[in-house]
Amino acid sequence: MLCSLSELRRKEIVDTKTGEILGRADDIRFDSETSGVESVIIYGRPKLFGFLGRDGDLSVKFEDISLIGKDAVLVTSAQYLPPPERKPFGEKNVKKPAED
Repeated sequence: MLCSLSELRRKEIVDTKTGEILGRADDIRFDSETSGVESVIIYGRPKLFGFLGRDGDLSVKFEDISLIGKDAVLVTSAQYLPPPERKPFGEKNVKKPAED
C-alpha cells in the first residue's frame, strides 16, 4: 500500500503497548544519502490554546512502526525521543574546539 505524507498526516499514531493516542504525523525526517525515512515527528500539544507554549515534540523511529492502516499508525516502541535541535537557516554545522 502506498501512502503519501498528506495521507499520513490524517492518521492518528497509537502506541500499541499503552493504547495512548500520541497525535498525528506532522513531519518526517529522511536520510538524503539513502532516501530512506528515519522517523516521524509529532509536534507537542499546545498548552492553553498555545498561549503557554507547547509540550515537547516526539520522534518515532520508522523501525518502530508496526503497521500503517487505513485510519491509524500502530507503534510498538516504548521510547519516544525528542527530535534533534534544528539549526537556524544559514547557520553552519561547525564544531567548537573543546576547552581544557
